[in-house]
Amino acid sequence: MSQKKRTRKKPSAAKTGNKKRTAKLSHAVLVLLFFFAFSIFGLRYVERFIDEWSPRETTPVAEKKPQRPGVVLIIDDLGQDRESVDRLLRIKQPLNFAVLPHLPHSHYAARAAYRGGMDVILHLPMEPKYSSGYTADDAGEGVLLLGFSIERIREELRRNIMAVPNIVGVNNHMGSKFMENEEPVKTVMQELKARDLYFVDSLTTPDSRGYSMAKRLGVKVLKRDVFIDQRERSKEYTVERLDQLVRIAEKKGIAVGIGHPYPETIDALVEYMPEIGEKVEFMKISAAAMN
Repeated sequence: MSQKKRTRKKPSAAKTGNKKRTAKLSHAVLVLLFFFAFSIFGLRYVERFIDEWSPRETTPVAEKKPQRPGVVLIIDDLGQDRESVDRLLRIKQPLNFAVLPHLPHSHYAARAAYRGGMDVILHLPMEPKYSSGYTADDAGEGVLLLGFSIERIREELRRNIMAVPNIVGVNNHMGSKFMENEEPVKTVMQELKARDLYFVDSLTTPDSRGYSMAKRLGVKVLKRDVFIDQRERSKEYTVERLDQLVRIAEKKGIAVGIGHPYPETIDALVEYMPEIGEKVEFMKISAAAMN
C-alpha cells in the first residue's frame, strides 16, 4: 500500500510581505521610542556638559582686595522670567545672580549669568517666621524646614544645589526662622564646606547663626550690609540705598548689597552703576576678600 507524501503548504507571498512590513514597522517604532526617551532624559545631561565646556565671558575684576572700596552686589529671586535676566546682563558690570531652584527659568538664569561672566549662587529657600508675613509655602519648592531631620535637610539641600548649575555659593531666601537655629544651620554649612561653596548671610533676622557658624567651620562667608530696594519703593529709593552702600564700602573696605529684579531696581542700576563705579569697584563673590 503506497503512502501519499505529505507536503507543507508554503505561505503565500502576500502573507510573507505583511510579516516583513510588520517587522519593519515595529523596528521603526522602537527607534522612535529610543529617540523620544533620549530627548527627555538625555538632554539635561547634554546641557550640563555644554554648560561646563562653554566659554564664558570674563569681566575684568581684581582677584585681590581692590585699591578702591569694593561692592558685592547680589540680585536675588531670579528664575521666574527671562526678561529681567537679560536686562541685568546688559549692564556689563560685575553682578552676582542668586537663582531660586525649581522655577520655570532657573536653568536659563544660571546658564546666561555664567556665560556672561557673572557669579551664580543658589538662593536657598528656608523657613520664615510667620510674624514676617510669610509662610513656608511662600518660600517655594525646596524649602528647608525646621521639622526636617538632619538627613532630610542634607538631601533637600543637595537636590537644590543640583537644580541650579554653575554655582559658586549659596545665600538664604527668607529663612528668618530657620537661620536662628544652630544645628540645622550647622548641617547646611557642613555641606557647603564639603563642596567648597561660599555662603552669604542675607540677614533676614538679626539673630541669624549663619555668619558665625560659617566662620567657625571655615566656610568662606560674607553678610549683607544693605537691602537696596523694596517692592513698593521707587527708583530714587534704590539710588539712595546705593549711596549708603558706597559709604559703608568706603568705611569698611568691602560692602555687600542685595537687590531684586524689580523694574525700578534695574532702572536704577542701569543709570547709576556707571557713576558710582568711579568711586568703588564692583566685585564678584569669588573675587571678594573672604576668610
